Amino acid sequence: MIMVIKKVDSQGRISLPAEWRKEVLGDSKEVCMFREGEFLVVRPKREPDLVRHFDSIAVDVEAETFGDYHRLKNALLREK
Repeated sequence: MIMVIKKVDSQGRISLPAEWRKEVLGDSKEVCMFREGEFLVVRPKREPDLVRHFDSIAVDVEAETFGDYHRLKNALLREK
């Protein structure tokens, strides 16, 4: 973990170190800010990567059930 100390100006602004902006933000100029208790969290705003969800599904079904379409269908319908 790398830490730097910055002053907050009278309008509540802080400046992010240039190296951090280049490495973490890249071309993005927007960040998301969260308050978690007494901590302030700043994260880069990014478009969600929906492709990583394509062709995948997580289910709690026994492995041998996948060999029989009807058993798999019934098991998945019971999961709801």
